[in-house]
Amino acid sequence: MELETSDQAVVMRDDNKRRRRRRMKPYCTANTLSSTELISIEFVFPTTSIVLDVPTNCTVEQMKAQVWMRAVEGHQTSDLFRRITPDQFLLLYQKKGQWYEIYDKHQIIQTLDCILYWKVLQKKVGKIHVVEKPNPSEEVQEFQNQLNYLIGYDVTDVSNVHDDELEFARRRLVTPRTIEVSCRDPKLYSMSPWTTSKPLPEYLLSRIANSNIFINIHRGTTSQKIKVAVDDTPDVILQSFFTKMAKKKSLMNIPEDYSEQDFVLRVSGRDEYIIGETPIKNFHWIRQCLKKGDEIHLVLDEPPDSNQDEVQKEEWPLVDDCTGVSGYHEQLTIHGKDHERVFTISLWDCNRKFRVKIIGIDIPILPRNTDLTVFVEANIQHGQQLLSQRRTTAKPFTEEVLWNIWLEFDIKIKDLPKGALLTLQIYCGKTPPPSAKGNPHPQDSPSSDPKYKTQLLYYVNLLMIDHRSLLRTGDYVLHMWKIPGKGEEQGSINADKLTSATNPDKENSMAISIVLDKYCHPIALPKHKIAADPPGGRARVEMPNQLRKQLEEIIATDLLNPLTPEDKELLWHFRYESIKHPKAYPKLLSSVKWGEQKLVAETYQLLAKREAWDQSALDVGLPIQLLDCNFSDETVRTMAVQKLEGLEDDDVLHYLLQLVQNKRIGHFLFWFLRSEIAQSMHYQQRFAVILEAYLRGCGKAMLKDFLKQVQVTELLHKVTREIKAISAEKYDVTPQVIAQLKQKLERLQDNKFPECFRVPYDPGLKAGALVVSIIFFSLSKVR
Repeated sequence: MELETSDQAVVMRDDNKRRRRRRMKPYCTANTLSSTELISIEFVFPTTSIVLDVPTNCTVEQMKAQVWMRAVEGHQTSDLFRRITPDQFLLLYQKKGQWYEIYDKHQIIQTLDCILYWKVLQKKVGKIHVVEKPNPSEEVQEFQNQLNYLIGYDVTDVSNVHDDELEFARRRLVTPRTIEVSCRDPKLYSMSPWTTSKPLPEYLLSRIANSNIFINIHRGTTSQKIKVAVDDTPDVILQSFFTKMAKKKSLMNIPEDYSEQDFVLRVSGRDEYIIGETPIKNFHWIRQCLKKGDEIHLVLDEPPDSNQDEVQKEEWPLVDDCTGVSGYHEQLTIHGKDHERVFTISLWDCNRKFRVKIIGIDIPILPRNTDLTVFVEANIQHGQQLLSQRRTTAKPFTEEVLWNIWLEFDIKIKDLPKGALLTLQIYCGKTPPPSAKGNPHPQDSPSSDPKYKTQLLYYVNLLMIDHRSLLRTGDYVLHMWKIPGKGEEQGSINADKLTSATNPDKENSMAISIVLDKYCHPIALPKHKIAADPPGGRARVEMPNQLRKQLEEIIATDLLNPLTPEDKELLWHFRYESIKHPKAYPKLLSSVKWGEQKLVAETYQLLAKREAWDQSALDVGLPIQLLDCNFSDETVRTMAVQKLEGLEDDDVLHYLLQLVQNKRIGHFLFWFLRSEIAQSMHYQQRFAVILEAYLRGCGKAMLKDFLKQVQVTELLHKVTREIKAISAEKYDVTPQVIAQLKQKLERLQDNKFPECFRVPYDPGLKAGALVVSIIFFSLSKVR
């Protein structure tokens, strides 16, 4: 499909005049929404209801407009329709006793989950309730403020985003969180045992005599040593203990009417429990004691109140399960359809090349060296794979530099993959002297002269296919990130350069203005449909022994060694052989040309037959590779996450910094994410949304624990900064500094310091009051 290349909105037909007149109408009329595929829906308002036949290929926003127009026409005197607009009400439907919101206004009706649900129930008329958006209550606002404090970032602040992706993600996370919370075992969640299923190592087995160990059970000031089998579960141990102590309960201060069901075993001196149906040899603490040769001391304790782990009620309804789904190409294509009935266009129908108009750049503070030229390099990349590149001409570096030119890439719109970035980079170089031979001046062509040295100064990225699978269109002003200079914190520059966030410091950052082509209808990337292999469909390429040996060597090569173009060609050519080897997956997927839609479709078809990957033993390094910045494809990353679901809890702890139901895992997840939010300006929004989703699923007791920990760390951090300021430029600790430190800590103790809190580095330990009389002071020369 060839589109117009003018600066105006691109239209799909010749009678532009008629098209523009229709677009100026505030709402879509029933005639505009007519289609051969209609579905009858009853829209239930607070005081009335309306039945409409809705085209299945229109969007939710268009359906809303049609419903509202019909409601206004039929109830012109109603106060409800005069007070609010279509954007101020929700569309809700019921499914299996739960309320769901049709949240995404750009979603196509035929892709909604409720449509599929009604078809299964064979309903001729669906029902959608039209409800006015409620204002958040004081309780809801207070809870959100508490979450923002714990996160260290205001997730409701959307001033730094150019679309609703963050809010979209927050809403979509409600459904999986609700499912997980509803399936949670209250007892296991409140006590969260730390176990493993790995076999007991031989060196520990050698320390166990006849498969039995001794444990000391304490109750108050009394204790009892008993012998248990290492394969006994905590429940069996408690039952055996109470049988033994049946006539001696008073010695252990156990009420006569209490049984083993009223107690649990807790590690002495720690907030860690030994419970459940797991053999005692598989508890982490038991293995630690065996490893160190320590006696095992457990406390007979009453279980914690599970009501304290009640989760805050969700203020949002669940969102439609298919939110963000775009539909298949057959549903979206314009071919064979009347243009009057086209509301969304398939990306795969767009045969023109992608282009971007660079308007110009603006910088608040110019560099000291004014004898510089500057140009914009625009890249289209997928992960670390460069798909296409274009540059502007070089111009003198002033406060405002204007180009007003279109850069056309050698990649078609239909070949743009999900996850592709439009990367805009600002380079500068010294203005060269005039050429005596009359050759083109380097400032006219920055890449024409190899002696023209350039330096990357700023960069920013824009996802070309948004979170709704829609092609980006329209005008953008993007605030850019500065490349760290010498002596500045470098961070993870390769990962940071792939962020789709913009610089929040708008006052002091470089801004670039661009324009993307506009269209009369949304352009949607279709879902890939995995087709069944036809008989004999897979062409098996016979591999000569020499090539087979070469392929095996490539697969066995260290992952840090870059693949040559020949290696990639061989991996792809023999992809049906490579797919049999799990170790080949990172190399094979890095060989895919993600800028060719047909090859991407073939890759998905190939990954649908990944039995070797699914059935192989878990090698953590392989899925971790597929989650690094080299791979942006959602299908590939989903495959990696699914593989990691088999990790044991104690294994997850080892990889939590890379990965970021268990309280212990959740504790470290909280602190790792909170640390990243504080340090990573490039990804703090995304980390904040993930952390909020986790915190909303935490029980109230755990939120209270986190609140105390954050308060402690912030109070101590404040004291540290104040003492550091006092002792600046000094490399010895004076008595005056120590005296001030003690004074500040005493004030904390008397006023704000929590009486009891969990230690952030070990949730099994609890700490209390500060011992101000015993302090250790160290002054580092590294500041």
